[in-house]
Amino acid sequence: MIENYNRKYKKNNKIICNEELENCVDLVIPYLSKDIVNYINNCDIKMYYNRFISETTYNGDNQGENVIFFKTKKMKEEYKIDLLYFIGDLLRRKSLDYMSDEFDINCQYNDMLPLLIEYLYLKECNMTEKFIDKNFKDLKLNAYDYKKMYERFKKYPFIYSEENMLRNTLLFLVPLSSMDATLQVIDKYGYRKDELLLLIQELFDNNNHNREEIIAKRDINTFGFKRLIKELDMRKQVR
Repeated sequence: MIENYNRKYKKNNKIICNEELENCVDLVIPYLSKDIVNYINNCDIKMYYNRFISETTYNGDNQGENVIFFKTKKMKEEYKIDLLYFIGDLLRRKSLDYMSDEFDINCQYNDMLPLLIEYLYLKECNMTEKFIDKNFKDLKLNAYDYKKMYERFKKYPFIYSEENMLRNTLLFLVPLSSMDATLQVIDKYGYRKDELLLLIQELFDNNNHNREEIIAKRDINTFGFKRLIKELDMRKQVR
């Protein structure tokens, strides 16, 4: 990611009204069950602005208010994508994955629901390229952070234990695994709303607290990140 990806991501800063922002959720409704739609309606999502932040941020634990903070008081087209990702994250939190141990990472698909909801919105807007550009930009930032952590570990091995390094490495792999699996799901079910609706429902329910099982039964695995590498190879050094 660091060496081979220089493509730029351009945000859409067109000013929109609050109603336009709220209505963008309607585009993903066909992919959601009534159960999920009711859940979203009961999440009590609040939208505020905070001029001291550099990027959209949010908090919430599905108890009481779930708040998303935008940088500007005037809403922008770009905020629609942020809102859809936030909604996907609220769905993810409904039934969390078990945390990884030092040898396995049960939560490796932790980001899949937010990514899928974001993708489906952009697909309905005929902007799937924007999905790749936005998330590859984030993956590259993630790669820089991991590189810094690894360099600290090599420089100060007496401070950072191998066990701690391994555990942190597994957590840094979550965005990569989630993106790779999401791309495979898009390849497999991209135009089949019935399959996507069923998958989203299972990821939402997450009955065994292990989304890896849900993805594996669809013959999808992310060992070696082959799908992610394929996408990167198609786009490396393209501006």
